Amino acid sequence: MRKIILSLAISVLAIPAVAQNFNSAYFLDGYKYRHRLNPAFAATRSYFALPAVGNISLGTQSKLGLGTFLYPVDGQLATFMHPDVSASDFLGKLNRNNIIALDLNTNLFTVGAWGKKGFTTVEFNIRSSTSVNLPRDLFDFMKNLGAKSSYDISNLGLKSMNYVELALGHSHQITEHLNIGAKLKVLAGLASADLRIDKMNIIMNEDKWSITSEGSLKASVPMLEIPLIEGTNELDFGNIGFGDFSIDNITSGIGMGLALDLGAEYRFGGILKGLNVSAAVLDLGFMSWGTNTISASTGSNSWEFTGFDNISFEEGDENTIGKQFESMGDDLLGMIKMNRDASGKRYNQMLTCTVNLGAEYEMPFYRKMSVGFLYSSRIAGPFSKNEGRFFFNLSPAKWFGLSASYGASNFGSSLGAIINFDLPGIGLFVGTDYAFWNVTPPIDALYGLSVPYNNMNLNVNFGLTFNVSRYRTHGDWR
Repeated sequence: MRKIILSLAISVLAIPAVAQNFNSAYFLDGYKYRHRLNPAFAATRSYFALPAVGNISLGTQSKLGLGTFLYPVDGQLATFMHPDVSASDFLGKLNRNNIIALDLNTNLFTVGAWGKKGFTTVEFNIRSSTSVNLPRDLFDFMKNLGAKSSYDISNLGLKSMNYVELALGHSHQITEHLNIGAKLKVLAGLASADLRIDKMNIIMNEDKWSITSEGSLKASVPMLEIPLIEGTNELDFGNIGFGDFSIDNITSGIGMGLALDLGAEYRFGGILKGLNVSAAVLDLGFMSWGTNTISASTGSNSWEFTGFDNISFEEGDENTIGKQFESMGDDLLGMIKMNRDASGKRYNQMLTCTVNLGAEYEMPFYRKMSVGFLYSSRIAGPFSKNEGRFFFNLSPAKWFGLSASYGASNFGSSLGAIINFDLPGIGLFVGTDYAFWNVTPPIDALYGLSVPYNNMNLNVNFGLTFNVSRYRTHGDWR
């Protein structure tokens, strides 16, 4: 636990989560969870899904990657801090703000059922969303320690929200061409952390570095206890622990909240037949966290810092890459000094809201083929994401469909795809928003998995559903 927050951030290798949506499936009718992208969308069959296998979505997003931080030196891999790694080469790969985001969405159960002119869903999900921002000037200071007498580091931060949701949604046909939908979500918060370092100035004072900063921390985790350094009001991140396992300690950190999804879909007729437009606002809501809240700020004091100058690169088990990242994580935590402001007070936190705007055109010579465009905006302050994605969709049979897409966002460009089977009795899909080819060898710390070597954009979606009704088309809402 001592490496909470920032040590995980600096070690990209250690990051396994904002919960992102599977945008590549937006225009594919047979995909059972389209209502998560727009509550006006209805599934082609009534269905139910069992825990875990019903839907698993895991993804990371970042322009950073293992190739940003690891370099071959004398036949072995070394971190960017190694003296033989060029500072200009390393810093040239960074942006002014470098965001790493990890999302997880696991379905515990879902039921979708057709009624008269409407489709209703009930869901129970676990969602996790974590984003870290690491400014370029932070790495400049780490790599070029002493090259300048002052450094200005701003916007260092982390935001994490983890909760379960119970959602009730309904899509309804208003006219022959217009469908609308809404989804109400009741939320129970599991854990939250919001660290913001708005400004940080590092100045060489005689032979020592002096740090002043402006920032805040709010965290709510059941049973979490962060003690104070003896004789001070400063949080001691090196001795984090947990309180007694009791009902009061568990419930004191739990949050409660509400959220709403709204959407609409309009399918044109006449000379514009085949043109379909849609819009949705997702996760419009808030979370109120419990009384086991840790609130702190950096205050107006300055403190001395002596880190980043004693990282060892000698060969041996004690100086592995993992140990080097761990040492950097320790030093990074040492840059942050937080004074407790208050505890035992509830605080409110807005959810990360997403806006989707889509347009699709069905080919007049073959209605089972279409092209589309989706603009998706995730509104999360410094962790926001804006993406435009072009689609080619093909559903040659009721039981089979596929979609391929190309997207461009502030996390880079990507290719996405989904294959969906919608058979009587069973449904199955697999897909990704970020197809990749350049991967590392299997990593033992990640259970033998390989990860992208360049941009850390990875997205895996899989689901198995059980269909319990006949196939429905857009014109068959009875």
